[in-house]
Amino acid sequence: MVSRVVNTGSVARESVGRIGVSKVRAGYAAGEAVVRVAIGAPLTVECGLRAEQRAEWRRDGGPLPPGLRAEEEDGEARLRARLRASAARPHHAGLYTCSPERDQRVRVLVHANPAATHAAPGEAAPSVSEVSGGDGSILRDSGDILFDVRSNITLRCDAAAGGGAVAWQKNGTALEEVWEMKDRYTLERGGIELHVKRAAEDDFGNYSCSLPGQSPATTWVVRARPHLKLPANSNVVEGQKLKLTCKVLGKPYPRIVWSYSNSTEEGARFEPVTGVNLSDSEQGVVDGTLVLPDATRSHAGRYRCEALDAFAPAETLLRVKDKYAALWPFLGICAEVFVLCAIILVYEKRRTKPDLDDSDTDNHDQKKS
Repeated sequence: MVSRVVNTGSVARESVGRIGVSKVRAGYAAGEAVVRVAIGAPLTVECGLRAEQRAEWRRDGGPLPPGLRAEEEDGEARLRARLRASAARPHHAGLYTCSPERDQRVRVLVHANPAATHAAPGEAAPSVSEVSGGDGSILRDSGDILFDVRSNITLRCDAAAGGGAVAWQKNGTALEEVWEMKDRYTLERGGIELHVKRAAEDDFGNYSCSLPGQSPATTWVVRARPHLKLPANSNVVEGQKLKLTCKVLGKPYPRIVWSYSNSTEEGARFEPVTGVNLSDSEQGVVDGTLVLPDATRSHAGRYRCEALDAFAPAETLLRVKDKYAALWPFLGICAEVFVLCAIILVYEKRRTKPDLDDSDTDNHDQKKS
């Protein structure tokens, strides 16, 4: 059964068939239904199940974010499972599944600018940008776009379709005066298209193009897709302080959300962390560092960090060692040495006694002669 997303507020809906086309959308897996929704617009996520099944909703493999209400509607042979939000929020973005038994995936993208999906009647349609993946694939978007670090970015200025010299800016500064962009971009088709090769983290920002003396300018909000990283395994001695840092590649840095599971099995449920301290990391990521001031055995398990628009969450398996763990091997070695010394002592004592008896007998024979 094909899962689908219905949004009752000005949102473009995309079918699974479109998303299934190879390399149409960089970063999205085939078979995902994708929706864009403006912040504040109503949102409904829906999927179909068999009548005997019950929905088990997950977001990015973890618990659902706040603000979503689960509903179920029984049919003759089908069960319709829905998630509803009266107003979409940025934390609602992510990959949703409604059952571990059926591969139904819905990716929800939350945009800050409602005009990024539709233009009002009588207004100019928003400009279309193209983000080229490193493998040559094209990602089409509008208004607010994401790019992967070290991929290629292409922006096309529709405002200059009538001809004329195009002025490009980044964060209000002429592009040719931005030193970090020097020798890293090209203008093609008479300046209508801006190409940035092997984009870096610092290429995020507000881009605009316009014709001299004309307004408004065509603008894009360009952001790097966050890639998160945690060590695969972490260890701490019971009673000691633990610090986990979620490293982020991709600016502007998002806020990190932490969750925890005491199970090592795949598909285990993650819950929001409690009893920990969150602080900004040295990298400058908000809530990027998790601190346990006094680790206990109950803290062992899997920890996950995730962020809005991140490529995927990052996980680490934490092992809490007994604080006397280093003492037991030492005591074992001491015991082995003690036993070995005792054996040597007993052996030497038993071997020396017969030698003494033989010497006494020899002295007595000499006196008789």
